[in-house]
Amino acid sequence: MKFDKNKLLNIKNSFLEKKYSQCENLIEELGSLEKLPHLILNFYVTSKLLNKSSRKEDYLVAAKYLEKIYSANTNDKINLYNLIIASINANHFKFVEKYLHEEYEKDPNNPRILEGLSKMNYSRSNIVESSKYFGEYAAAMKTDFKIWSSYLSLANLNGFLDQKKYLEICKKIDAIEIIKTDRPIKKIKQDKIKVAFISGDFANHSVSFFLKDILKKINKKKFKLYALSNRPLFSHDETTIELKKYFEEWKDTFDMDDESLLSYGRSLNLDILVDLSGYTSFNRINVVRSRIAPIQILWLGYCNSLGLKNIDYIIADQNLILENEKKQYLEKVIYMPDIWNSLAMPENIPKIKNENKDFVFGSFNNFNKISNSTIMVWSKILNSTKSKLVLKTSATDDFEFSKKILFDKFSKHNVNLDQIDILQKVENFYDHLELYNKIDLALDTFPYPGVTTTFEAVLMGVPVLTMKGFNFNSRCGESIITNLKLNEFIASTEDDYIKKAIKFSNDKNLLNNINGNFLRDISLRSPLFDTTKFTNNIENKLEEIYIESYK
Repeated sequence: MKFDKNKLLNIKNSFLEKKYSQCENLIEELGSLEKLPHLILNFYVTSKLLNKSSRKEDYLVAAKYLEKIYSANTNDKINLYNLIIASINANHFKFVEKYLHEEYEKDPNNPRILEGLSKMNYSRSNIVESSKYFGEYAAAMKTDFKIWSSYLSLANLNGFLDQKKYLEICKKIDAIEIIKTDRPIKKIKQDKIKVAFISGDFANHSVSFFLKDILKKINKKKFKLYALSNRPLFSHDETTIELKKYFEEWKDTFDMDDESLLSYGRSLNLDILVDLSGYTSFNRINVVRSRIAPIQILWLGYCNSLGLKNIDYIIADQNLILENEKKQYLEKVIYMPDIWNSLAMPENIPKIKNENKDFVFGSFNNFNKISNSTIMVWSKILNSTKSKLVLKTSATDDFEFSKKILFDKFSKHNVNLDQIDILQKVENFYDHLELYNKIDLALDTFPYPGVTTTFEAVLMGVPVLTMKGFNFNSRCGESIITNLKLNEFIASTEDDYIKKAIKFSNDKNLLNNINGNFLRDISLRSPLFDTTKFTNNIENKLEEIYIESYK
């Protein structure tokens, strides 16, 4: 193919001037991308990777053509590494999968390959495999705090590390050099207690649903609220807009480097910083561990210790961290009187109208929480009953692929797949809640139980069978059900879980005294949805530790 030299020059100049959208448009005007020389295609895919306006669909296109380029010359590893980046950003690994496995066989210590394998397996809910590769990836990168942070988040999700080993890794990465700044922390006693919340989840996210009423109801005469939002601007939504109203100051921090964020945070002369992310996505824990405020608290978005010396407190309740377990958490424990969080009531909730003829189990938990142990236990329940199991994905992409992966896991336990119904994600929240009417009894995941989904289930009159845990994270379901005084729905072991599930499915009348509107009424009168009481409690706790800091 012959091209006009001026057009090619314009493409090159657009790329060099970082006008990536313009560069992409100029290349698309040349004709079919399939027929373009690899040199021009490389400009195109690289623009997609560097363009801040790129979305998942753009990265998917980049992955498609990077695979074409790389397959023609597998000696050029830059194209493979770009293919891995594109696949991760697209959360779609069709084009890179075989190359990841091939390269791992050649060099099992290559960090880029390990990253690709860990994230590919995570996207497919293969958490054990993802954990394996992510551990190797973190070890290969040694002092990269962000990667270790992600690994610990995954470890917390999977529960494959006991609390002692988990804390050992936390302390090891806390030894990585902290960020330096010339701006010191100033401790200034003022009329109001200055509290900042830092999070990457100020949007349509569970963290915001639990936080919203507290921000709305907290005594503004006593507290001055700040937001450090580490969420990309393009992902702000109607929840973000609502939350902004409750803060006196709001700062978008996603594009700030660590040093700038630390300096800015200290310039606010805060009294208390509340970290809502921990080691989860969009966190700035590397900055927080360098200390932004005199008092730093972990709450809500991450349910375990961070194991970092500059995190002073963790908010929990007596059901989550037992008195004799405090030494397993580096932070001092702030015990809330009833429960560690409280959910804002949705403005509009559907009527309860369960009309199932057959007994139906269900779980709307994130598929990444469905561990191999959970699959095995659920399979034994299905194989022992004629019941159905309804699951719902929280992913928006590759529904059929996600469905196949889950079916394959159940097939290994000889489950009749006709007993399982997998629903697609529902964007409308009201419609999502209405789906609980399809369920008689919700089955909780373990060792990482549901939180938001358990609140939703009982609000919709659906009891939840949960499992006793061994640490904060694994006991969240236990705390919720305990606060409802429904201890018969807390299983002590896997065998107990199976027996309870089968018992309820064999006699649906056993649930009739607790489910439906009766359970909704119990839930609404419980600490689960009493955000006014919870706000008063958290105000008291914050004021207590603030006063204590000046003694």
